[in-house]
Amino acid sequence: MASIRAPIGEISSSLYGTIRLAFGDKNGMSYFNISHLGFWRSFTAAIIVAPIFTLLLNVRYAVSDSDINFPRFVAIYVIAYVIGWIAFPLIINYITNMLGNGQKFVRYIVIYNWASVLQNFIYLPFAILVEVHLIHGTAATLIGLCLLGLVFLYTYFITKTALEVSVGIAAGIVVLDLILSIIISAITQRTLHVI
Repeated sequence: MASIRAPIGEISSSLYGTIRLAFGDKNGMSYFNISHLGFWRSFTAAIIVAPIFTLLLNVRYAVSDSDINFPRFVAIYVIAYVIGWIAFPLIINYITNMLGNGQKFVRYIVIYNWASVLQNFIYLPFAILVEVHLIHGTAATLIGLCLLGLVFLYTYFITKTALEVSVGIAAGIVVLDLILSIIISAITQRTLHVI
């Protein structure tokens, strides 16, 4: 049975593809394994992002004045992290089938997952600097908005290119992705203070 953990060569090729796509090169899609095995292997991206996400959690806990114990804090965020990686593909599977575009679902999620590595390695260091107050106030707001805008544009380009959908549908999917992230974040914060 083939391993569902992506080999180094596939990881390198996929990440190179995400960089090509970030520069607006549609040929970047040719660097991904868009088979069904490639679909499962693309979730290796969650493992790659996990260390820097863990660093963010440690910093966030260290600077917080909350009385929540650390194991509970970590457990809640780990659950939210896993849900974040699973929920969007499940929703997109339904949407692409509804649009009659289900055959492009695997390709889209493969590219979306690997693109998340690039996005997180740009955004999470900024989030860490904000948590420790090395960037704050107006500067933090402006940089945050710029980075968020770049992530939106990148996700929009990937969505439109990989799914081959209209501008409106691609934009709608990007907004849905944002709303889902906000909902997961809000539930996570509420859970931290309820359990």
